[in-house]
Amino acid sequence: MTLLFDQSKAMEKVLREEAAKPIIEAFQSSDQRVMSALLAEVATKADVERLRGELNSRLARLENMVKVLIGLTALAVAFFSPVAEKILSFIK
Repeated sequence: MTLLFDQSKAMEKVLREEAAKPIIEAFQSSDQRVMSALLAEVATKADVERLRGELNSRLARLENMVKVLIGLTALAVAFFSPVAEKILSFIK
């Protein structure tokens, strides 16, 4: 929670300046810690672009794997199908 100027002045008025000073400083230091922690978690455009490149390369590999699996499946069906045996016997 960010402590606004008006809020800090109201605290100084109620608690006196000496008593309010440590409380105001505690709010400000916690705000800085929270903001620095949040900024450490924010993804930059470079992070997003790097991730996009990784995903594109993984999808390309996956696409190639699917094509190979489809080809192997078609080949297996062709070799173990009774119709394929008849077709191959006509060729001989």
